[in-house]
Amino acid sequence: MQDSAVPVADLATRLIDSPLIAVLMIGVALAVATILVRTSSSIRRTLSHVELHRQTSIDGLRGFLGIGVFVHHTVITWFFLHGSPWQLPPSRFVVHLGQTSVALFFMITAFLFWGRVLDRGSRIDWTEFLVSRLYRLYPVYLLMLALLLTTALTVAAASHPPISGPVLRPLLGWAAFTVFTAPDLGGLPDTGLLVAWVTWSLRYEWLFYLALPLMGFLAGRSRHPIAALLSAGVVALILQQLHWRTFSPGILLPFAGGIAAAYWVRAERLATLGRTPVAGAMALAALAGVVTLLPGAYSWQATAGLTVFFVAIASGHSLWGLLRLPGLLWLGDITYSIYLLHGLFLWVVLQWFLPRAMATSPPVFLGSVVTLDVVLVLVSSLVFMTIERPAILLGKRHVRRIAGHPSKH
Repeated sequence: MQDSAVPVADLATRLIDSPLIAVLMIGVALAVATILVRTSSSIRRTLSHVELHRQTSIDGLRGFLGIGVFVHHTVITWFFLHGSPWQLPPSRFVVHLGQTSVALFFMITAFLFWGRVLDRGSRIDWTEFLVSRLYRLYPVYLLMLALLLTTALTVAAASHPPISGPVLRPLLGWAAFTVFTAPDLGGLPDTGLLVAWVTWSLRYEWLFYLALPLMGFLAGRSRHPIAALLSAGVVALILQQLHWRTFSPGILLPFAGGIAAAYWVRAERLATLGRTPVAGAMALAALAGVVTLLPGAYSWQATAGLTVFFVAIASGHSLWGLLRLPGLLWLGDITYSIYLLHGLFLWVVLQWFLPRAMATSPPVFLGSVVTLDVVLVLVSSLVFMTIERPAILLGKRHVRRIAGHPSKH
């Protein structure tokens, strides 16, 4: 590794650490997804079926967010290859590609699931809810974990001298989402780097899921005191084990924005207002203000601005049809796979397969990440169709059995 980072004045760095690379990679991903939708009847059927039950504007937004995080880590990788620590890049825009995307992911989560609490009230079954979340999140996560373990052990064994260390205990930590520091597998230092440390956000997601029964009870929307007590105990145990300061209040704030949006859209007059052209313009202005004026997305000011933006999207504003593009909707469906797998793709190709001299060459780097962009969309589509979607359907059948309803075929 070199001793100094790339000079800021370097033309290649200016290009890579700029909105141009985002335009390039989002454009490539959207083009590939559009081709898949147009050429694959199974993807078209899946997309049409999925979108019957969801809000297309939110799905379209999700498509942007997943590629945004990919671009964010691509730029960080460029600087890392040239000797910088794994840290936020200089460009504020690229910082927001990562942080604002994750903040909006959290808003989407809170909006969807607090909406269930508002709609179902005491009819909500928390066992069914948690079972459905396990089926939704774990299959692809376990695939990522299997690939991570295989890669980590391979690299450790190929090191000179070979590296060895514990596997089972840290693997259980990864599998349980409970070890915030992403423990090293097989003694490989900084194993979390192989997946760009993306799993940190899942612990915030799970904290929110596990706190929902308590939150619903305290808000008077759910009359399940035993579920609320169990929720309080589990959350307290997690905070005690990880130390409550591990969870940043600034990162938790976007969940409040999603909850606010859930209330907003259930007032018909407000939801209608959120779909007007003026609301769309205000939403874009709020998003632009956050990205250009604030250094990051994890502050109350950023949450306020992003909530203004998200409320319009949650109300159904498609940003003049942009968020309803079929290719973008497909990217939204495969976003979870994109999110979990992109870091491993970047690491294997740019930090392991290619020699450092080649990976740090601007043409090779750009060519590699564009190729990875294409491969990532293709692989994520395959994973969604063969693992993620079947697991979701299996989870729904399991939930129906829990509820005592016959399975639907």
